[in-house]
Amino acid sequence: MSNLKVVGAGLGRTGTKSLQKALEILGFDPCHHMFVVLSKPDDVLNEYATLLHTDDMKLLKKLHDPFQAAVDYPCCLYYKELLEISPNAKVILTVRDSPEQWEKSVRNTIFPIVPKKIPEKFANFSEGFRQKLISRHGFDMYSEDTNVQEVYTAWNKEVEDYVKPGNLLIMNPKDGWEPLCKFLDIPVPSEPYPSTNSTEAFQARMLKQREQN
Repeated sequence: MSNLKVVGAGLGRTGTKSLQKALEILGFDPCHHMFVVLSKPDDVLNEYATLLHTDDMKLLKKLHDPFQAAVDYPCCLYYKELLEISPNAKVILTVRDSPEQWEKSVRNTIFPIVPKKIPEKFANFSEGFRQKLISRHGFDMYSEDTNVQEVYTAWNKEVEDYVKPGNLLIMNPKDGWEPLCKFLDIPVPSEPYPSTNSTEAFQARMLKQREQN
């Protein structure tokens, strides 16, 4: 058993950064997110790379044990495995308004940074991440042939079919606090639902990170 109480199965660019902040406000702190991975020292980053290359369940548990919740990449790719080690965890599938909207977002954020020269410290992790995307749902960000909308639609359907009824919340960030708090049986906070990591914010963050490395 791990300490995870919430597993986010939604793909990146579906409001996962806002959900991370929301879950931490609700007490599921800390909450895992890709940006957590990228901020780790080299030895821990290498452990994540090993996980992506090997799918080692013990390592998956070790890396997620410090967290009460996990969203975004790479954990969404392991939502089934995370439910094996956290069978009581609730699952949240974040979605966009449409497949077209998700494609526009990933093409303006994730896709542009992938083909560029990657700092050495991220190279092994980046290749493991790429290979995991390909093996998990045929999503190759290096290929112009990837049908992005098809990937998005198929992924969401898989999650809906796999997770037990009553244990899954399908949530658009526009829905705000109400469905999330009802699902988790927690009072609605007085502050607005978080809105973070817009396309512009993502691009600025990635530019700053490349300059630092």
